[in-house]
Amino acid sequence: MEILREILLTLHLLGMAIIVGGYFTVIRSPKVLPGMLHASYLQLITGLLLMGLAEMGDGEVNHMKIGIKLVVAIVITVLAFIGNKKQKVFAASAPADGGAATAVKNPSATLAHLVFVFAIINVIVAVFVH
Repeated sequence: MEILREILLTLHLLGMAIIVGGYFTVIRSPKVLPGMLHASYLQLITGLLLMGLAEMGDGEVNHMKIGIKLVVAIVITVLAFIGNKKQKVFAASAPADGGAATAVKNPSATLAHLVFVFAIINVIVAVFVH
């Protein structure tokens, strides 16, 4: 069971790294990357599995912390999903020469910022709420 928990925890942290790293790679022109969406799925699924393992264990489980993290993870996933959809529409409607598209602001930029901020909030809750 401990090996499974360590594997899930590693995948959970990898999902966080992909969200934060994906944001920093496009920080000059922010957008929601498909990898950020997939990483939010990974975080949500591995978080739920880690919660299930914690409930099966003998130790105390902080349900308030898990509830807050679950709500924030769902918000991250929804924002990443919406941002990825808007990014696909924006990329499909942009002209190939790029001339007119430079004047139009990317609609998923705000969502990229929000995904990043909520991901950092999730880390803060994980570290500081006992």
